[in-house]
Amino acid sequence: MDDTRPGPWIRRIRPDDGSLLRELRLRSLADAPDAFGQPVDEARARPEAEWQRSAQRSSHGDSRTWLFVQIGGDVVGLVQGRKRRPATLMLFSMWVDPSARRVGVGRMLVEELEAWALGWDARDTVLWVYGGNASALDFYRDLGFEVIRAGADAESGARFGALAMKRRIHSPQPESRHAC
Repeated sequence: MDDTRPGPWIRRIRPDDGSLLRELRLRSLADAPDAFGQPVDEARARPEAEWQRSAQRSSHGDSRTWLFVQIGGDVVGLVQGRKRRPATLMLFSMWVDPSARRVGVGRMLVEELEAWALGWDARDTVLWVYGGNASALDFYRDLGFEVIRAGADAESGARFGALAMKRRIHSPQPESRHAC
């Protein structure tokens, strides 16, 4: 696979991508320290072996994954997805480098993550956004996510100052699929 092709294009994490996952996670936490609920120092202190295990576990199967978006040879974003039984995709830790924002990269990440989740018959996507992150709230609303006002997801997020959001997953149109 040519990792320098023009992009943007999306790929799933590989078993040996632990160092890349660490680098991107640290970049995201440094760029938006209030957006993710994890201090950058905590992530930095995590042993390299844990990053490698996370990459290995997330590189196959349908219980969890990380997707990376690349433009040329540069990885400029990531998102994590986890399966919550019976049919809910949990979207976590989405981040796009400031240099690649507002060009559709975030939308591509969400669409491709949902395409992965359709492989195990997911019906909905749930995520949390910090209430003060107006640009993220607007982004997700533009994609059709709605704030969940009641229930376990709403209560869980509220404890941390986050709003739960949800949208129904629809099968992607053939022309909207991205390289994985």
